[in-house]
Amino acid sequence: NSSHEFEVLLDSRPIGTHRFDVRRASDGTHQVTSVAAFDVKFLGFNAYRYRHQATERWARGCLAQIDASTDDNGKRLRVARELRDGCVSSYAYWDPELLLKQRELLNPQTGEIDAVKVETVGEETLTVRGAPVRADRYRLRSEKFVIDLWYSKTGEWLQLDSSTDSKRQLRYRLRDASARVARTP
Repeated sequence: NSSHEFEVLLDSRPIGTHRFDVRRASDGTHQVTSVAAFDVKFLGFNAYRYRHQATERWARGCLAQIDASTDDNGKRLRVARELRDGCVSSYAYWDPELLLKQRELLNPQTGEIDAVKVETVGEETLTVRGAPVRADRYRLRSEKFVIDLWYSKTGEWLQLDSSTDSKRQLRYRLRDASARVARTP
C-alpha cells in the first residue's frame, strides 16, 4: 500500500493538490484512487477550476475497471467501464515498471486510448523533502502532450512536468510528509 500526494503548480505558483492511493487486496488486485483539485486565480477571481476523482481496479498488471469523473472548468466528463478484452493500462504514474513499457494508455478523463512513446531522458538530481535525490527522468509523448516524469532509484514517483494547452508549465511536486502533518489542524 502506498500514497503519493503532490502539490500542483502552474508556472511555479501553487494551484492545488493531486493524491493517489494504491491499495493491494488479499487476492492480488490493486485499487487506485485519485483525487485532484486545482483552482487558478486571476485578480482575486477563480479563473479556472478543475476537479477529478477516479477509482481504478487492477488485476495482473491490467486495468480491469475504472470509474472517473472530471469537472474541467464546468465541462463534466465521466468514464465508467469494465475492461475485459486485452490488457489495457491507464496513466499509472504510481508504477513506473508498468507505465514505462506501455505504447497505449487509457485517458481517464475522456475514455480515449492515447498512443504514447516513452523516452529515457537521463539521470538528474532533484530536491525532495529537503534533500537531494538521484532520479531517472523519462518523457512520455503523445500527439497532444509531452509529460516528463522523475522516479527515484527505488521506483518512487517524485515529480511530473507537462505543458498546458496555453503553453504554461504544470508541475506535480511530491509533498513533504512533515509539511502535511504541520498543516493538519
